[in-house]
Amino acid sequence: MEKNTETLTAADTKALLTEVLRAELGRILAAQNQAGATSDAELDHRIAELEEENRMLRRAARSENWNSVQELLEKASQLIAISLPQPISSDLGRQASSLKRRINDVELDVIEGDDVRHASRSLISEQGISDFDAFVKAPVLVSRAFAQVRVNYPKPSMQGNINALENLMLEFFGDIPVTAITKERQKEFFAWQARLPRVQGRAHGKNRFNKVGKIRSKSEEISDADAHDMMVTEELRERDDISVAEKRALLGERLVPRRTFATIKRDRDGLNRLFKSAVDLGVEPPAVLSYKEIERHIAAQAPTDELYVRVTKPKLRKPWTEERLAKLLTSSIYTGCQSKHRRWKRGPLIIRDATYWVPLIVLTIGSRIAEILLLKRSDILYRNGHYCFAISSGPAEPGKTEDSRRVIPIPQLLLDLGFVEWFHALPEDHGVLLFPEAVKRSSNGDVTSAFGKHLRRIFDHLDLGDFDEDFYAMRKTFHSILRSEEVNDGQRKAIAGHRHGDVLNIHYTAHQTKDLKAAVDKVNLKIEIGRRRQYGFPVIKSCALAKSSALDVEVTLNDHSEAASIIIRDKQLVDPLFKYDQRLQKKAEDRKHAARQLRDIIAQRPLNFPKNTLKRAAFEHLMALA
Repeated sequence: MEKNTETLTAADTKALLTEVLRAELGRILAAQNQAGATSDAELDHRIAELEEENRMLRRAARSENWNSVQELLEKASQLIAISLPQPISSDLGRQASSLKRRINDVELDVIEGDDVRHASRSLISEQGISDFDAFVKAPVLVSRAFAQVRVNYPKPSMQGNINALENLMLEFFGDIPVTAITKERQKEFFAWQARLPRVQGRAHGKNRFNKVGKIRSKSEEISDADAHDMMVTEELRERDDISVAEKRALLGERLVPRRTFATIKRDRDGLNRLFKSAVDLGVEPPAVLSYKEIERHIAAQAPTDELYVRVTKPKLRKPWTEERLAKLLTSSIYTGCQSKHRRWKRGPLIIRDATYWVPLIVLTIGSRIAEILLLKRSDILYRNGHYCFAISSGPAEPGKTEDSRRVIPIPQLLLDLGFVEWFHALPEDHGVLLFPEAVKRSSNGDVTSAFGKHLRRIFDHLDLGDFDEDFYAMRKTFHSILRSEEVNDGQRKAIAGHRHGDVLNIHYTAHQTKDLKAAVDKVNLKIEIGRRRQYGFPVIKSCALAKSSALDVEVTLNDHSEAASIIIRDKQLVDPLFKYDQRLQKKAEDRKHAARQLRDIIAQRPLNFPKNTLKRAAFEHLMALA
């Protein structure tokens, strides 16, 4: 990507002149290698040309005419994707003119019989270059360096991140030499990347009816997001009925979320891998920016506007609420759906496959999703009187550590739902895997993302889609329940597959098997399991986790980020259950009365709080006044 500035930084100037030097010394080396085919007359003519060119360069420099170095600079700038200032600045022109004269002197020495490596020694040493031959070789471009990255880091799980970073860098820089990615240009790249919408690259229009779609550049996506944010910001700026704090809170909900710093750090690490791989190709790359340097530079780009908010929407992965768990466990997935492809529509079918079992297993033993999806039929064991899962048992399994390899008793809930009978009834041609249909969803080996996308689609139809309480947060839900049930730390870590203290995951005793079985069975989802005439297996009849639906909480903020108003609504009712207005309830006793009312409501019904942390804090502060 070309820069739109009229001046070059010192680092860019150095990169530009270094490329001029590399190209010219490479040309001289090639001529030296062909010197035997050149006549004395031709050499004398070339000497005269170079001497005249040096005189001309000196005369031009006195009048600050840089036309004689324009072509050299343009060629170098095109290769490393730096836009030349127009006209060329005096500083750049003088440096380029001086460099060209010295290069001509090197060429004169070579014509007179010197070796280019010796003749240019002082010139290249000033640039910090120690290896002449490596320096004058054709530059290692970004695309070639990424090819080396794939050689150095061949794990399939890394290829998605490598491909994504390569696409970003090629769009921003072009296929430039790796050595041209100076620290200043890295700052520009990460500042540009920070403006990318969090969800980008998906507006391609591809579907089962249109396989071609359209290609949109990242810059176009940034431009669209910026235009949307400007419109929303100006709309709220004109409102005089709400505080600045409330405007900022609303902006946090309406602006386009941009890339999180965690994602930017991941790409910074990817850039570091790129530079390390370039070293293998004989290149001395620039230093990589530190996290702090990137963070400071991105922060420095923020405008001085009281309404400026950079929304990133990082995933918090909260445990599922009891209401949402009850809604899932009594949904059409578990009580009867229309078909295999319409799990969200009520119907007569209960299809016991990965879509049915995997969420239940994650909820009841808290394993990593990939660990469950890749379970083999041979991973179902009978040990010490209990049916068990052998998690991450094989050498190719996805566990992160040796502690990931563990044997966990199958929870009673799954046994009561007929999991073992379902396992026994699997046909011989079912295959090695327990859930082969889930694994087939992935074309690149990332079974978790493919299955997660499948479940997310179903959850959205069931009105269970939630950014923070997603499928992956089910694992956190399980461990939250274990903590509340006071299961000891060693057992929790043994079940989770984390580094543990006193429980040996694989080779534990019968006593420890019994203890772990008791621990996993403490996850009480309050499910009633029974028989229905049309099904030949136990089914979920009801779930008593949520005895009443959650109430919606609405909060507006005043200029001090306190609650200006609070409204609590029941979706089943037209009028609010509770209203608080700071302007009407100014007295301390009025606020205490409102706080006591709030506490009474919370004691009876669960609440859906605002996502904005300041609004939730304002709500909780009011309750503290009771």
